[in-house]
Amino acid sequence: MADEEQNYLFCFLDVLGFSNIVKTRGLSDLYADYRKLIEAASDNTHDGLVFSSWDGVPYFGMERFESTYFSDTIVFWGAYHPRKLQSLCYMAMEVMCRAIEIGLPLRGSISAGVAILDKSQNHFLGKPVVNAAEAEKVQRWIGVTLSKEFREAPFNEGFSAACLMPWERHLKEGGLAAVTPLVLDYPRWWRKSRKDSLQEAVARLDTDPDCSDIYQNTLAFCDYSQANPRWWEQHENYRERDAQPANSKGRPKGRP
Repeated sequence: MADEEQNYLFCFLDVLGFSNIVKTRGLSDLYADYRKLIEAASDNTHDGLVFSSWDGVPYFGMERFESTYFSDTIVFWGAYHPRKLQSLCYMAMEVMCRAIEIGLPLRGSISAGVAILDKSQNHFLGKPVVNAAEAEKVQRWIGVTLSKEFREAPFNEGFSAACLMPWERHLKEGGLAAVTPLVLDYPRWWRKSRKDSLQEAVARLDTDPDCSDIYQNTLAFCDYSQANPRWWEQHENYRERDAQPANSKGRPKGRP
C-alpha cells in the first residue's frame, strides 16, 4: 500500500563504471539496457517448482517484485517474508547474469527492514535503503551481498544454499561491519541456465587497469563457486548435524 510503513526486501544494484558507459554508449543505449534488465527480472521463471514450508503449509511458485531505475542505480523491492527472499535471489541472479552478457556490470546488496517505498510518489525512505547503499560501497567486485540486518531476527532465516553462499574476500577493509557475509551465488545460476563460460564473459569486461582488481575478485569467486557446488557439506554446522544419531524415523536429529 502506498506510503505505508512495513517490512520490505530491497535489492540495490549500482552500475560499475557508469561515467564511462554513458560516454561510450550514450543515454539511449543505456536506457535500453536498463529495460533489458527489468524485463529479465520480470520474465525470469525458475526451472521447476520452488517448494518450501512455512507454518506447516507447503507453497510453490515465484514472487513478483516492484522495480525502478535512476542514474546509475537499479532497485527491486517487495513486502518481506522469509520465503520471498529465495524468489528475490533467483530474480537477482538472472539480472546479474544478463547484465554481464550485455556488458553492464553490477554491484549491490539485498537489505530488509521497515521502509516506505512508493514508486508512484518517488518515496524511498527507510533503513533498508540506507543499509543497502552502505553495503554496496564496501564491496569490490561484480556481485551482491546481504546487508547487515540479516544477522539478526526476524531477518536471519530463509537463506537457500542454492542461492547464497558464505564469501567475504571481495570486501574492503572494515567492510564486514556493513554486511552479512552471504553472497548471491549467481555463478551457479549461470552454469544452470547458460552454456558459455562465465569466467570468459567477466574477463572480457576487464578493460580498465585501474579497476582490474574488481574483475580478479569476481573471477576468484566464480572459480570458487564452480569448484564447490555443494559448499554446505564442508560447513561446520552442517557436519555437526550430519553426525547426530538417527531418530526413530532413521534421520539425524534436527534434520528436516
